[in-house]
Formats: sequence, structure tokens, C-alpha cells
Amino acid sequence: MRCLSVLVALALALPTAAAAAPARSIGNEGLSDPRQRQLPARHRLRIAIVADWVRASQACDDSPKRCQRFHFAPLLLDFAYQLQFAKYAMFRPSIGIGYNVGNSRNAMPAILQPSLFFGYQGKLFGAAAGWSFIFPFPTVANQTDGHQGLAQPALWGNHALQLELSLTSRLDRGALNFGLRVGGMKTHLIHLNLDLKRWYPIVTFSLGWFFEVGKRRKQRSSAP
Repeated sequence: MRCLSVLVALALALPTAAAAAPARSIGNEGLSDPRQRQLPARHRLRIAIVADWVRASQACDDSPKRCQRFHFAPLLLDFAYQLQFAKYAMFRPSIGIGYNVGNSRNAMPAILQPSLFFGYQGKLFGAAAGWSFIFPFPTVANQTDGHQGLAQPALWGNHALQLELSLTSRLDRGALNFGLRVGGMKTHLIHLNLDLKRWYPIVTFSLGWFFEVGKRRKQRSSAP
């Protein structure tokens, strides 16, 4: 009976030992369980589509009577580098270039937008605060569309301060990123008889893709 008890105990212990052995060997090989979320790589590059929106001033014409509200809406291709440090902290400089798709495009057609953001980046969610300088060029106040359209506003010296919430999910060798920013943009608005320096609300949406670079990318690329 004593021998039988020893054999039963050994039989029960063998599956546990067999399960633990692969886990140790996987860890020794530098691999990870793809079902578990991982912290972001230390160095990442991001390409994103970024869309800003600012509600600007209004113009009216008495002959015939009509009014139009103008919007400043840059649509940008944004290139960024994101550094992950102190485990959950991140720093992200970026530069975007694009076109104003709002109805003020004749006064402000092309856009250049450098940005700096700093904050928290976890395995899935991120939160950050940042600054952007939004530079439209060429900028011509009171420009029209050439088809009896109303004069359009020009926004000069645009400094935006925003808070950002983001969601990043790893897919294969990279990561898909969604972001929402809200904040204020200080600008010098020139439009007809208006000459104002003030803050305007600004909302930004982003959709991007992260590429990992550096040592961690090489480790992950070896994973099955």
C-alpha cells in the first residue's frame, strides 16, 4: 500500500512539473505569452492621421442677405517618435504636415504642426498633456473662394495646449493607436473688422500605427 501511495503521488506531480518546465524555458528564451498585454517598447515610431477642429468667426453679406460660419480644420499626416521611460512615463515629439479641409481653406490652405506631449502610457490606455504650434501657410486674411464666397478668417500664431486620452492595442509586430485631444488654442484672428487675440476651443482626433525599434523589437520578432 505504501508503494502504491508513492506511485500515485508521483503521477500527480508529473503534470505540474511538465507544465512548469516549458514556462521556464520560454522565459529563458526571452519569449512572452501573446495572450498577455505587454508594456510598450522603449523606442517607437508612429505614423498617424491627425484631424484638428476649431470653430472660427462668422461673416455676413447684406446683398443678398447671408451669413456663414467658418471652421479651421487641418487634416495632417503626422510623424512621431515616442520614448517610454520610468516604466509608465512617455515623451513624444512629432511633426505634422497637411491641408485645411475646413471652409477657411482659401485663406489658410497648407498646415505645418510640430507638437510635444508628455504623460502616462500603460499596456492599453494612455493620458498625456502637450503643446502644438499650428502654422498655416500661406495665410491671407479675407481671402475668398473666387465664386462670390464670403471673406474668410486668418489665424496667426496658433499655440494649442491640450489633454490627450489614447488607446493602443498591439497587432502582430506593431500597435494600433486611437487618440482624442481637447484643449484651447490661443490665436490672433483677423477677419473683416475683427482683430482679436483670444483662446478658442480645439478638438483633435488621431488614428496611427506604432513601429517598434531597438532591442525589444528584435526580441519580439523572434516570438512565434
